[in-house]
Amino acid sequence: MTFWIIVSIICILISILFYLSITQDTPNLVPNSDLEVYKDQLINVERDLSRGIITEDEAERIRAEVSRRILELDKRKQRSLEKETKVTGLIFSIVILLIFIAGGSFLYQKFGAPGYENLSQSQRIKNANELLSKRATQEQLLELRLVEKSLITPEGNYGELVKKLRQKVSERPNDLEGLKLLTGIEAKIGNTDEAVKAQRQFLQLLGDKASDLDHFNYADLLINQVEGVVSPEAEKALQAALEINPENGGAKYYIGLMLAQNDRPDLALRVWKQLLRADELDAPWIPLIRNDIERLAVLAGDTKFELPPIDSTPGPTAEDIENASQMNDEERQEMIKGMVSRLSERLSTEGGSPNEWARLINAYGVLGDFQNAQSAWEEAKNIFKGEASALEKLSAAAMNIGLK
Repeated sequence: MTFWIIVSIICILISILFYLSITQDTPNLVPNSDLEVYKDQLINVERDLSRGIITEDEAERIRAEVSRRILELDKRKQRSLEKETKVTGLIFSIVILLIFIAGGSFLYQKFGAPGYENLSQSQRIKNANELLSKRATQEQLLELRLVEKSLITPEGNYGELVKKLRQKVSERPNDLEGLKLLTGIEAKIGNTDEAVKAQRQFLQLLGDKASDLDHFNYADLLINQVEGVVSPEAEKALQAALEINPENGGAKYYIGLMLAQNDRPDLALRVWKQLLRADELDAPWIPLIRNDIERLAVLAGDTKFELPPIDSTPGPTAEDIENASQMNDEERQEMIKGMVSRLSERLSTEGGSPNEWARLINAYGVLGDFQNAQSAWEEAKNIFKGEASALEKLSAAAMNIGLK
């Protein structure tokens, strides 16, 4: 409410200033024909007096009459100007006020956040951190489910096998292979609650021997159990996965999702941008990121963000080059150079995945253009600095063509 009061006052003040500016008295700079005639008459009176054509008394009488007419003309013009200017100014001021109010309201409704409290950046970050620390636990989220899920058991022979596996794991709770198999089956047939229990037991038995994928799978089950919300328990499992393997893309995706869910779209966008740049297009979380990242960029205030296109022809592979064997040497070389040039230009201007940079390095090697291959290798190292899995792929490509 305070916001609208302030905006209304500003609009009214602007309208008043506009009204005053167009209705204030201003000298008439445009010559008037009647006024010019009267001025000429006064000059002629002085000229006739000096020549003796008229007497002093006649000159004085003419001066008085002309002066009276000039004053009358000035008053008449002033009254007309004052009346017309004030009415017009009032109309214009009202129109301007309405435009400000209507236009401002429209823009605010379209691009603003009606009803959202006005907060500083530091306060928003503080609120987001508090929201993150006080978010609901897994157990609390489960209590909020509208429909209680019942145990699903498939029909027929497959269902009988599932029952036997459950019985076997119940009798042998330390059977790692049985627990792993049961987790996958329960998750597949829709018994997420049972899959969570089995995976939790599996992790407890493995202890420090659990891999990053084991922790990630547990987090994934927890998140799916509560309809996509990243709870503190799921976050703990994700952090455990990242401690073992900092390049676990799935764990990074869920960390970004957690940040987005708790009013930190700026940090979430940073994480997801890294994944788009570093991970392969067939990674299961890439389509999810591509589907939501533009909306996330808007929330983060990144107005310049553009979703990188999926290039169906990223560049020449070894197979592409081999298929060119039907051409003569000159034609083949020109075709390969053109493909490599297009790939190089796109990667330099739009960026790309580590696989695409590795393909470019390999292509330069096939062409024998080791100078450009070295340049591409150096550029890619700078782009993916600190990303171990990406650098490993790039290093393998460089070593494959003999670069150091």
